[in-house]
Amino acid sequence: KVSGWDDPRLPTIAGYKRRGYTPESILNFCDGIGIAKANSMVDVAQLEFAIRNDVNTKVPRGLAELDPLKVTITNYEGSEEIDAPYYPHDVPKEGSRKIPFSNEIYIEQDDFNENPPKGYYRLTPEQPVRLRHAYIITCKEVIKDAEGNVLEIKAEYHPDSKSGEDTSGIKVKSAIQWVDAKEAKKVEVRVYDRLFKDEAPEGLEDLNPNSLEIIENALIEPAVISEKPDERFQFERQGYFYADPVDYTDEKPVFNKIVGLKDSWGKKKKVQKAVPKVVEKKVQIDGEVAPMTEAEQALFDKYTNELKLNSEVANTLARDAQLSAFYEEALAEVNTPVTLANMVSNEVARELKEKELSELKFSPQQVAELVQMVDDETISTKIAKQVFEEMVKNGDKPKQIVESKGLVQISDPAVIAPIIDEVMAKNPENVEKFRAGNTKLLGFFVGQVLKATQGKGNPKVVNSLVAEKLKS
Repeated sequence: KVSGWDDPRLPTIAGYKRRGYTPESILNFCDGIGIAKANSMVDVAQLEFAIRNDVNTKVPRGLAELDPLKVTITNYEGSEEIDAPYYPHDVPKEGSRKIPFSNEIYIEQDDFNENPPKGYYRLTPEQPVRLRHAYIITCKEVIKDAEGNVLEIKAEYHPDSKSGEDTSGIKVKSAIQWVDAKEAKKVEVRVYDRLFKDEAPEGLEDLNPNSLEIIENALIEPAVISEKPDERFQFERQGYFYADPVDYTDEKPVFNKIVGLKDSWGKKKKVQKAVPKVVEKKVQIDGEVAPMTEAEQALFDKYTNELKLNSEVANTLARDAQLSAFYEEALAEVNTPVTLANMVSNEVARELKEKELSELKFSPQQVAELVQMVDDETISTKIAKQVFEEMVKNGDKPKQIVESKGLVQISDPAVIAPIIDEVMAKNPENVEKFRAGNTKLLGFFVGQVLKATQGKGNPKVVNSLVAEKLKS
């Protein structure tokens, strides 16, 4: 049963509009099939390709769980906000959001398997996995109900594995989406399938009883609701979705699934008719990773085996000729491949979205110099990002920027100790709470001290001194 002419399962303009199809996708579809002199049948997969190809380079990304599984990270304390771009590096659009992260998160049920089949690269009792934009986690315990269903995962995170700053050396083959348990927003998701079971239906008996699935307790990262960067999104590894123009409210958000990341209909059918070949644009579609060329694979193997880069960063560099060329030239100047790779695959990649290498105001040698200053603790990672922004604007050398702006990292305990004393004096209640057993407040004090130093305090030194003073 359909709800009306605008039911998203119907092949009507009103239905396609409510489902989230764009005018451009329908026009591109029409251009692709042309006009025939005789009646003919066109596979609906071509229409789905048109919308998928159109929205891939337009819509922001978000994290969502349609079938959530709770994960408790037992060795993580406190909370933080993780910066994440709305668009992948090969989409020339800007924009980012902050994703809340704490010791309780949700992942997709399918992203954990106790007895994984061959080729399963997600979380297992023996296999760690990366949380998208965040850390690598390892499963430590599986909690089940009386019937053997998995209810919760107890895991540990690796503090030095944060995406973009990974120095852990741990190799993982997959990154999965997640949402924070405390901050995630509950939404209704409507997943649409083909209205008929047969591609040439003869009557109502061919109606697909599973053409609509309503998921009432899906979870989504808060920025999708609070910031509303768009009305269409790619929920990573799930598909493309559209805020329902009729039923959506801030109190009860409703999203319609426009189309999956790739055609799964053919897998359901025993016989699949040939679909006219469509030439795709050379843009990576999230969820459909093309095989590497021999040259790319050779670089990937070198980066992971010889230079010990994590697979996510190595993949980014190996697949992008400009990035890998920049990285190789910078690597000749500095012997810190991991730190350098993290900066190139993030900061430099962002600048190369709309520019050629020759258009950059900074050189690989300057980036190598900046990385060296981070490694020898002249500046912090946070300050390095500020310096990089100046390099982007004017092309000045890192040392020149650091000296002119007074950005040298403060590592002298004699300078940091009085600042800690001042912060503790201003927060006597929190000092007492910490000493009474609330050790999570350590992060609060470290943050206040770093804020007082305008981000120039050496985090390692600050963390050690704060802990020492609070315990004394």
